[in-house]
Amino acid sequence: MPVFPRGGRAADGDLCGLSLVGLRAKLQPRSQRGESVPNPLGPRRHNTSGYLGVSWHKTANKWTANIARDGKKFRLGLFDTKEEARAAYLARETELATDAPDRQALLLDEARVLHKHHGIPALTADCLNKHGVTEGKLKRVGLSHASLLAELGLTDEYAAWRRTTFTYRGEQKPAWNWARAIEVARELVEQYGDLPTVEWCRVNSYSQLTNVVHGVDRTWEDLRIAIGLPPTIHQGGRPRYFESRSGIRWRSYPETCLSNFLYARGIRHWRGNRYPEDYKEQFGRAQGHYDLHFDSLSGEQIDVEIWGNLPDKFTRGGYAALRKDKELYHQTRVNFLGIECEDCLSDGRLTELLKPYVGVTAPFRFDKPQDRLIETCHWSGADEILETCRQIAASTPDGVFPNEQWLRKRGKYANRPGDSYNTLAIYINTKLGGIRNVRELLGQSEASTIKWIPESVVAAWVQFEATHGLTPAHCHGHRRDGGNLAVIREGARIYAVAHRLGLLDQIRAGRAGRKRKWTEERVRTEWNAFVIETGRTPTQCMSRFQRARLPRAVTDRATRIYQAGSRLGIRVRSVSVTKTNCRSV
Repeated sequence: MPVFPRGGRAADGDLCGLSLVGLRAKLQPRSQRGESVPNPLGPRRHNTSGYLGVSWHKTANKWTANIARDGKKFRLGLFDTKEEARAAYLARETELATDAPDRQALLLDEARVLHKHHGIPALTADCLNKHGVTEGKLKRVGLSHASLLAELGLTDEYAAWRRTTFTYRGEQKPAWNWARAIEVARELVEQYGDLPTVEWCRVNSYSQLTNVVHGVDRTWEDLRIAIGLPPTIHQGGRPRYFESRSGIRWRSYPETCLSNFLYARGIRHWRGNRYPEDYKEQFGRAQGHYDLHFDSLSGEQIDVEIWGNLPDKFTRGGYAALRKDKELYHQTRVNFLGIECEDCLSDGRLTELLKPYVGVTAPFRFDKPQDRLIETCHWSGADEILETCRQIAASTPDGVFPNEQWLRKRGKYANRPGDSYNTLAIYINTKLGGIRNVRELLGQSEASTIKWIPESVVAAWVQFEATHGLTPAHCHGHRRDGGNLAVIREGARIYAVAHRLGLLDQIRAGRAGRKRKWTEERVRTEWNAFVIETGRTPTQCMSRFQRARLPRAVTDRATRIYQAGSRLGIRVRSVSVTKTNCRSV
């Protein structure tokens, strides 16, 4: 509500020519001005004459009459009888009544002065009451608020203003409509760089904005388009922006991951602002933007740039040059932090990188049930992936979410029709923590098998070899033919887990299997030794004709050497072969 002055003289040419102070003084109750107030109920109990204003004068032994108006007291004289004094009082009262000011006109004049100085908001009942034109005074002169507006000729203007404003906690605020929503949205864009999400507006005291948008049958996308922002979704269906748990929209998924990490730990952060002007002057580039800012433990603002991994063949070296300039500009700035985009996809990496700035804080903001089982950096998008997993589980015969092998091989074999879920399997491992986590989130943790750890894998390997007389490696790949199918499957499962956890070298140390790895030096040594012993290169021993003619051990050895060299990208120039160093094969 506007703040109006409580006094001051009216400007020249005012309607009434009086100051607000003068008008208010005339409108005050007579008792507050020290005036005598006519008693409509007659004389008081101690009155000696029985008439109002008539009393006995002891000194003169006669009746006297007195009357007071507007702070002045009039003595009407001495009379022999009280009836004569009463008649004088009534005559003087009639005379004074004809000279009394028009109180209704004074109220109307003060209302006009308020409107002239402060506009239509000054004619609200609350403002009038605060400035002396009270409801009680208007009622005593036969006026209501509506009739006051009618007398001033402002009924239509006041009604139009009322339709565009409302009172909230004693303050006059513009009424909400689509035009007002667009105006507020533009203010938010100017302040935050983009239109925040619906959830952010509801949490940060802008819930009325969301209510108006949906109340006029519009969407948040309509509001974005109305204020000149691009739509959230590309034409191909890919999101243009990624929303973090804080309600801020970001231009890349790594930015979203970093925002979720900071939000879960209660660290204040916001969208990146522009670079200082000296950056443009120093490097001759257009104005750059930081990706994100956050507050350190000391209260300082940390500027963050997330480096991408765009190949030079796509940007023709443009991104590499841009990054080099930015790194050169920030090399002396202690409040700058550059983060590789891959590091934003791991809570562990972010913890180490941000430790000098915010310390080590465990996440404590968990808004959804699945938050505790998922890395904080991957909270965004987890709901959609989890809902897809729930639908897949509902489509299976037993209602249990299948394993990773089922997801990856679906649609690749004749007996497994349907769409492949290879991408979903990747998202489950990278964002939801694996199949075991998904089943726990879906309430199916009892369907998961034992959780493998390095110690249990080594123990299972040793136990399998002691029980069945062969290693799990013998059950892997093409060696599954023949034998007990259940044993082969068990051995293959142990081998797959050991391979996934990188335990094969540890298990095979000093045992059968691959005793040493192929290196470039070993390939050259084995190649030359083979040439010296056989008189042929490994390549010459791999044709169909030579395989039918030469012993199996020779051709297998040649194949191993050749494939190792091919994997390492080595071209071996053989040693010279003479008849003296060749022996018959």
